[in-house]
Amino acid sequence: MTGIWYWARQEWRAIRRDRGASAVLIAASVLYALVYPIPFLYQVARDIGIVVVDLDRSAMSRQVTRMIDAAEQVRVHEIVGSEREAEERVRAGIVHGAVVIPSEFERHVQRGERVIVGVYGDASYFSVYSQIATGASAAIGTFSAGVELRRLQASGFDAASARQARDPLPLVVRTLYNPVGGYGNANVPAVLILVLQQTMLIGIGTLAGGRRERSTEILSRDDGLTRVLGRALVYVGIYLVQVVLSYFIAYRLYGLPHTGALPALMLFLLPFLVATAMLGLALSRLFLTAESALQALMFSSLPAIFISGFSFPAEAMPVWIRALAQLLPSTQAIAGAQRVVQMGASLADVRASWLALWGLSAVYLLVAWGLVARGRRGASDPRIPVGDVVSDR
Repeated sequence: MTGIWYWARQEWRAIRRDRGASAVLIAASVLYALVYPIPFLYQVARDIGIVVVDLDRSAMSRQVTRMIDAAEQVRVHEIVGSEREAEERVRAGIVHGAVVIPSEFERHVQRGERVIVGVYGDASYFSVYSQIATGASAAIGTFSAGVELRRLQASGFDAASARQARDPLPLVVRTLYNPVGGYGNANVPAVLILVLQQTMLIGIGTLAGGRRERSTEILSRDDGLTRVLGRALVYVGIYLVQVVLSYFIAYRLYGLPHTGALPALMLFLLPFLVATAMLGLALSRLFLTAESALQALMFSSLPAIFISGFSFPAEAMPVWIRALAQLLPSTQAIAGAQRVVQMGASLADVRASWLALWGLSAVYLLVAWGLVARGRRGASDPRIPVGDVVSDR
């Protein structure tokens, strides 16, 4: 245990002396935790501009236009007289969609004939398209239901019977674990996990690369295990504080929903931090300079996001990508942390992910230990006293 504390103190001193590593390990995580949620505080996009192509110019078409404009998702920017004008507005980026009300709309509705109202949205921006489709469809559906109810009442139904005949199987939709269906609620927990993982990997890599670059590596005659455990202890300690900052202080500061218990979340994320620290210590053996570590590990950040499964279902990805994703601690950590944070799951509920993270911790500990033991060149030389500062390149 004395050896572990020795290496922990040495690592902490090295972090404090290396401005680049301390900026990544401490300042970057704090900055991300406090700044990242800000753009998503409104949760969902509202008042997305669209145009209405009113080819009927009737009282009924104006009523439909007002109902669409009243929907919270969209805002009628302009009423135009042709589809060509609407297309020009969309191409120019003035609006993101259009609703086309056909000619003789009111006449066909009054005669009980089927009328098709077109809704067009810019699907190159998927969340915008989804909001346009939702807002316009709800407004047009409400108008259509009103027409049908009036028709049934005119044929002799009372109000209650007309509603039952119009909608014999009423559909009730409830959004679970994300009441407002917000982007921030869905993505902030997952992105914070990735921030914790990537900043720790980059910080460990740049510190080790800089140490070799300056030839300030300390050699020891121990078997390398105490060095790995001591160094990992420092990183896990730093990032336990980051977890509290990210999931307790930042969540309360921005009013994000957090139904899970903080102790359960910290217990769940403990093996994630251990696995990430061990992975970072193993990868750090690859880098001879701080710059090479920064470049390589920054490059890995975007692939880690793509394959993590929070932005696109993992089940829909190729098998080999899913297998590759399991090598990253963030994959299991995101799956479990989202359940704890949003669903209020207990540690027992996320036991499978928790055990998988401990398994990764053991594997990466063996890899890091093996690489450190292999790199102890000169450690057996009795002329070099233990604790001397020498290069291991």
